[in-house]
Amino acid sequence: MQIKPASNNQLKLWKKLQRTKYRKKEGLFLAEGERCVEQIVRNGYVDVEAVVVEKDYRPGFDYTGPLFEVTSSDFKDLADTETPQGVLAVCKIPAESVVEQMADEAGLIIALDAVQDPGNVGTIIRTATWFSAAGILFGDGTADPFHPKVVRSTAGATGSLAYVKGNLNDLLGQFEKTGWQSYLMDGGNESVDIKSVTPGEKSILVIGNEGNGISGQLFIPQRSSVRIPGENASVESLNAAIAMGIGMHHMVSAAGDIG
Repeated sequence: MQIKPASNNQLKLWKKLQRTKYRKKEGLFLAEGERCVEQIVRNGYVDVEAVVVEKDYRPGFDYTGPLFEVTSSDFKDLADTETPQGVLAVCKIPAESVVEQMADEAGLIIALDAVQDPGNVGTIIRTATWFSAAGILFGDGTADPFHPKVVRSTAGATGSLAYVKGNLNDLLGQFEKTGWQSYLMDGGNESVDIKSVTPGEKSILVIGNEGNGISGQLFIPQRSSVRIPGENASVESLNAAIAMGIGMHHMVSAAGDIG
């Protein structure tokens, strides 16, 4: 295993990847932590450009690509966590899918409307991968799927799903023109129990912002509002990632594994 010292230019570039605009500009993101990096390397969903380790750290997993070593001080500057584990990967951001191509498929698509918490977004990506979702739509205001915390929360599932970013109302409209049915997860009195829903072969499940729910503009007659029933009056709502997980389980089960 040949390890090279990182150059100053590499360090400057990698540090910039902590910010969304530079990830977008460079087409790269960072994955941090031994378990996270190991899973990304093993799964092969994204291309790993390099693995970076703290001085005297050696990966406990198989990796044959470029390997660079940095000082403890420099590694802390690169890391997003307070107690870094000494290893991170520099990965290429996979290209967005084309709406028309994704719409030609069948299955369950997950849509996020301004879901801001990186941990929730990462957990939703991980859960959607578990249920073999056909893709995921990241509406405006949603946390960057390649934010370091999102990547850690996916547990290696980053890059596993086809994805598109944009104005969610516009995206839903494009899919609906080709036969997709949208289901908005909403706790309002007019929403139907999700257990009463029998989804078709082309279904989109939408979850909203942690504090405000789904944007009002998304509620139009041809879209169905669904809720997860609950009886404990002391709890106002479910965590966004948990609610989406329950919703996905029902949609896949009710459709006979539509993914």
